[in-house]
Amino acid sequence: MKSIILCVLASLCVFAQSAHLPTQTADNVFLTKQKNIYELFWHVDQPNVYFPKLIHKARGFNIAENVKNYADQEAITEFLELLKTGMLPRGEIFTQLNPTMRHQANILFRVLYSATTFDIFYSTAIWARFNVNEMMYILSLSTAVLLRPDTRYMKMPPLYEVMPHLYFTSETMQKAYSIAMGDVADVTRTSGGVDYFILPTNYSTWYQNKEHELSYLTEDIGLNAFYFLVNNEFPTQVSSEMMPQSKLFGSRGEFYFFVHKQLLNRYLLERLTNGLNEIEYISMHQPIVTGYNPIMHLPNGLPLAHRDVDAVVPRNMQKHLQHLQEMHNRISVAIDVGYVLDTKGNRINIYTPDGLNILGNIVQGNADSINPRLYGSIDMLARKIFGFGVESNMKYEVVPSVLDYLSTSLRDPVFYGIYQNILTYFHRYKENLPKYTREKLLFTGVEIQSVSVDKMMTYFDTFETMLNNGLSIRNQKEAEGMLIMARQHRLNHKPFTYNIVLNSKITTQATVRIFMGPKFDVHGNVLELENNYMNFLELDQFMVNLKVGTNNIERSSHQSIYVVPDEIPSHVFYKNVVNSIDGSSTFSYRTHPYGFPDRLILPKGKSEGMPFKLFVAVTPVDSSKLITEESPIFGQLTMDGHPMGYPLDRPIDPLHFHVPNMMLTDVLVYHKELEQLNVTA
Repeated sequence: MKSIILCVLASLCVFAQSAHLPTQTADNVFLTKQKNIYELFWHVDQPNVYFPKLIHKARGFNIAENVKNYADQEAITEFLELLKTGMLPRGEIFTQLNPTMRHQANILFRVLYSATTFDIFYSTAIWARFNVNEMMYILSLSTAVLLRPDTRYMKMPPLYEVMPHLYFTSETMQKAYSIAMGDVADVTRTSGGVDYFILPTNYSTWYQNKEHELSYLTEDIGLNAFYFLVNNEFPTQVSSEMMPQSKLFGSRGEFYFFVHKQLLNRYLLERLTNGLNEIEYISMHQPIVTGYNPIMHLPNGLPLAHRDVDAVVPRNMQKHLQHLQEMHNRISVAIDVGYVLDTKGNRINIYTPDGLNILGNIVQGNADSINPRLYGSIDMLARKIFGFGVESNMKYEVVPSVLDYLSTSLRDPVFYGIYQNILTYFHRYKENLPKYTREKLLFTGVEIQSVSVDKMMTYFDTFETMLNNGLSIRNQKEAEGMLIMARQHRLNHKPFTYNIVLNSKITTQATVRIFMGPKFDVHGNVLELENNYMNFLELDQFMVNLKVGTNNIERSSHQSIYVVPDEIPSHVFYKNVVNSIDGSSTFSYRTHPYGFPDRLILPKGKSEGMPFKLFVAVTPVDSSKLITEESPIFGQLTMDGHPMGYPLDRPIDPLHFHVPNMMLTDVLVYHKELEQLNVTA
């Protein structure tokens, strides 16, 4: 009965979400590209065994003979030199925190991205599949597929199925190895000649402390895959000059702050639900109270580094600590004096419309930083110091930590302390700006009469993920006859709808923004909005056309511009594509390809109901400031010219903030066991 309830709920949720997502029907050109791209990611560690048909294409392509077929001549020239002098070998561990490896990955990306046609791109990718380090290849190829115009809307296999080592514990992977080697005692069923094996899989909560009780969120594979993708929408080493067609690159620094603020606010809501304090800042000079052992290993068997409880930053990191302190001082002073220095010593005012973007680029240390030598990369250096990874004097010999990889960063509690520190630059900058006046916030003629929402209810269901790609195989036929699936409990919620009633005296266009934030701190004290505005998570943002009189706005939680349902499992997706090519079915693809997991938009809540605050703001739209752009992650976005997180992006003046077009209301989030849910609701 429990499994029936689970299946019905899952079907209802997927149907409800899919109904709101924009889709297009694929033609044969799209389908062929999609199939080819999907195959590039499978078993990259055994390219001669899986899809051996690609061997001849790899051998028949000579990059040196195709130099003119790459727009980025600087990159292709350096890439050919690197091939002669020695790139990171296959089988070695790759980490983005190593400058040499990071540079090589960027050159490979630039080569793939600048291929002048899809055929050249595809041929280059096939060649690289056989000749380039596996982890570097997956990173560079993923970024190229995301950003190339001719691969728009193409799906990659879920990263947790491409590199399961970075999403599941060593215990789970060891069980999968045993099955692959012939231990078939746990075979679940055989269907269509395929043996299915189901491995019940834990998070790492069971052996660690209270901080790790949040592992169902921090170790969620969908959330971690999203973090990898959203960071590669604006790859750190790629400058906006390389992306002249993308207006979004012009706001990458602001987006960097916004994404991490959203993640930390979502994490905070979960902490409060579990009775934990607010996120603590991490100190450069004090022991790190929370230890962390990921219990994960990389494909070559090397375990990821761990950190003991009350660990002190090792002595070999002291020079990096000093450098971090120097960069912190320079950036803090720049925020207060109002300018940064470029590489020629010119003062660049940061209290301009582009100022926050300039600041974000500096803090991240990306390719658009105005002076990387002076300001470095606080982001990358903090990861290096507090991850406790190990680098030896041997070339390419590293013992990385979870902070080395975007796919694993969210698992470590120290990640949130690092970005709590980093967001102080954002808040410090915003505190130096004037508070929004009543005139700025007021939408004359528009008044919110009521805000209500359906009962918000969360539960844990189960999710199955294919592990095959992380296992060695003897041949492709044998591999296709076996599916090894990890089954995990994951947080989910029942669909709900926002109901907003407005009265308008004018016919106009408006933007609606919906936020959720804490009502109480961990001690039960009521939090006033002026002291709590920075902790609100933006759930949705959309535009509406208002008529004169009463306007009833209904908005499903699944319609949020930020969220998407779970990925379709690789083997199912690939089969659908192949069947469509054969003409036995049609294939529709989403134009909102990726996003934050819809399942996780709500904090877990409590059985008796956990109180939160819902904040709704309705603001006017100035058509002259509208920007429509295609995001490789979120699809088509129309922005109204306001700062990200507006109007909760600046300190609040309580005497002037409360206007008729904004409303703060109480909501409750309930958590129920699966058996307690009403299936028909």
